[in-house]
Amino acid sequence: MNLIEQVARHLEFCGFGTVADSETEGDIFWGHMPDKPDECVCVLSTDSSYAGSTDGARVQIITRGNSTKYPYELSQAIAEELADFEGFLAGDGAGASIKIMNASQGLGADGVRRELYSTNIRVKYCDY
Repeated sequence: MNLIEQVARHLEFCGFGTVADSETEGDIFWGHMPDKPDECVCVLSTDSSYAGSTDGARVQIITRGNSTKYPYELSQAIAEELADFEGFLAGDGAGASIKIMNASQGLGADGVRRELYSTNIRVKYCDY
């Protein structure tokens, strides 16, 4: 399981939705943001670093919705859940440290007027 999938699975464990895969329809995606559903979360890599590097890996979490309120509140809740996280990711039990780089920044509307918000995190694997 790669890092962005681990983060997506951890968000699912925290109750922010269901990770979509080949067997399950969901509202949390990793690696891409599909056109549907309108309200969803997407976890993306924003650099080519790796979590074991000195700097850690940069990950972007985008929330989308039909109003401004829903994706903003969801983005805030995710940022609060992940702020200064140090422990084991629910995805595969990897030890990780997460720092919020910036939270709940409005990205504006997409092509069909759904509002987007972004939270950027830095993830480092930890040896416990």
